[in-house]
Formats: sequence, C-alpha cells, structure tokens
Amino acid sequence: MIEKNKKFKIVGDFIRSKREVLRLSQKALGLLFTPAVTTQFISNLERGVTPLPHTHIPVLAKALQTTEAEIASLVEKEYALKLTSKLGGAVPTQTDLQNSMLSVIVQNQDYPFMKGLYEAYQSADPQTRQAFASVCESILHLSRSSNSQ
Repeated sequence: MIEKNKKFKIVGDFIRSKREVLRLSQKALGLLFTPAVTTQFISNLERGVTPLPHTHIPVLAKALQTTEAEIASLVEKEYALKLTSKLGGAVPTQTDLQNSMLSVIVQNQDYPFMKGLYEAYQSADPQTRQAFASVCESILHLSRSSNSQ
C-alpha cells in the first residue's frame, strides 16, 4: 500500500516523458500556452505539485502530440488514486495502473458532473450505494459485476 501523503504524478510523469521524447524544454512547452505559462508551472505539473487544469488539456495534447482523451484519462486515474488514498482505501498497484484498471474516459463537458457523482458515491454509506446501484441498473439497464462494491 502507498502511504497517504505520497504525491501521485501519473500526469506529470507522462508530460515529462512526452516532452523529453519531443525534445521540448519546459520553457518551450510553457510558451505554447496562451497566455504562456512559466517554466515553474510546467515543473510543478511534472513533479505532481500542481494539478493539471482541464482548460490546459487541449493545448497540452497538441503540444505533446497525443489526444485530449489520453490526458483526461490520466488525470482521472491520478484523481482516483488521490481520492482513494485520502479515503483510506487500498491504493492500486503499478501493475493495476498499467493494465488500465481505473481507465474511464469522460468528456470535458461531463467531467464536473461525473466528478461530483463519484465523490458523492464514494462518501455515501453502503445502503445509499446499493440504492444508487439499483437505480442505475434499472434506469440504464446496467448490471454490477460481482467484484464491484
């Protein structure tokens, strides 16, 4: 298990790796934003000190020659890890992450709602979680796997 105060930097490691492959300096990457962001800001992103603002994802995706969906998926994974750690749950292993066990892609316009929904579900008592699952199963014609909580 990972300690609670560990900085998760899935997004930062990805940014640094892609930036280095493309031979972009932190300064050069920062200058691609409008308005430009500082080298310190890029450094903080890469070290996991500063979370990636969703408004920066389109520019970052273009600069790093990747998709917005890929970056959004990494943001989601990192957020899930941080939330799980804060709630005292079991933190997934590196193998789990590499196998994309937490991979969920959410459209930018749906992200605030889905984030709020996830936070509410995670903080709910077991009876409320079960009631919510039953409603989802009924309305959306979904079924929960036996491994879900």
